[in-house]
Amino acid sequence: MDASFHAQTLVSNATFATFLTKQMQDHRHFKSQSLAADKRLDQIDTTKYNVLFYELTSLSDPTQIVHLAELAKKMKLIIIGQSGQFASFAFEVGAVDFLTVDSTAPRIEKCFDKIVHLCPIASAVERQYQQSIQHEKQSSSHIVVKDVGKVRLIDIKDIIWINGAGNYVELHFTQGSTPILHRETMKNIEQQLEPEGFIRIHRSTLVRKQAICELMPTDSGDYKVRLKNDMCLNLSRRYKGCLDSIISPLQ
Repeated sequence: MDASFHAQTLVSNATFATFLTKQMQDHRHFKSQSLAADKRLDQIDTTKYNVLFYELTSLSDPTQIVHLAELAKKMKLIIIGQSGQFASFAFEVGAVDFLTVDSTAPRIEKCFDKIVHLCPIASAVERQYQQSIQHEKQSSSHIVVKDVGKVRLIDIKDIIWINGAGNYVELHFTQGSTPILHRETMKNIEQQLEPEGFIRIHRSTLVRKQAICELMPTDSGDYKVRLKNDMCLNLSRRYKGCLDSIISPLQ
């Protein structure tokens, strides 16, 4: 995807200029070019660049104010200051946003989002990008299980717990459903399913956190974990560290 915004930065604070340029380089919608500190505002090519990040140090030069007001009509103008003293002026002159030289990466990202939102083309491209990411995420939310003469796609949302033995794991679903044997190690399946809300409660057991409905201590110091389908599993003392995760609000 080509960059939607070709930005120039006219920032005298070297540290912030470097930081801002790096943020733009990492952003899919921006290309940037830094200008010399003595670059004149009337020399900025608004036919080639559509965003300007400009550090304002004073309001003593009326010519500067006039140029900024004119540039704000032709490109997205972001005023930068040492502090918030020029914030009101920035919006009076028509700037899209105002940043200070100590702005953090999340704050700069919000500025980028505002610029994207104000451009219909960039906004449409961003929506398509986010939709593709979501589609890719949804498309990959399954486990491929190879069986004799066929390949099965198992939706991760249907799995409630897993037990393992060697290089195989057994995928368990709702009560009455037949478990499915899958050639995979517990270590690998744990890494794959941890983002989906699965936790390790035993050397050979993974369980979906949201499927747990009750914890019952035993005389040996272990726990029994009851699932919503009435299945009981063992939580060993070795994995007691996961208790806080279980009893915390479900993610």
